[in-house]
Amino acid sequence: MLLVFATTFFLFTFNQFSSSQIGDVTIMGLKKDVGSFNKGDLLIAVKKKEQVKKNDEIIYYNTKQGKHEVTLERVEDVMKTNKNEYTYVIQDGLFLSSEYLIGEVNHITAIPFLGYCYLLFTSKIGYPVLIILPITIAFIFFIRKYRGTMKHEKNKN
Repeated sequence: MLLVFATTFFLFTFNQFSSSQIGDVTIMGLKKDVGSFNKGDLLIAVKKKEQVKKNDEIIYYNTKQGKHEVTLERVEDVMKTNKNEYTYVIQDGLFLSSEYLIGEVNHITAIPFLGYCYLLFTSKIGYPVLIILPITIAFIFFIRKYRGTMKHEKNKN
């Protein structure tokens, strides 16, 4: 039951990049190797955009060519755009808004292999098959059992 609630919670907190976002914390399963993080790792990243400095390694959402990939780069410079936004200069002078920042590498926890489970349970096929279908089957069995008990008691009277 805990698995059902946790998976549903993660799905309700999805951001536009299909990662769970709870305040400044991002929870995601890696679909490919990114720097020292491996495919299948569950990443729990704390976004501290004001603490990112020059030469820090960051992980961010790369939206190149309409794809949402996770990329690791070194920060070449940091500019404060306004009181809530920062712009980071990364490879070859490209500008990155803090909106796309997942976190600085030192503020990311990786749990090996748990990312595979996260990706499976939150997928378009995994959630209906592994969560909804078993609950529906259990509900049907419960109703049949309960209905049979009601008929039996009705016939006694």
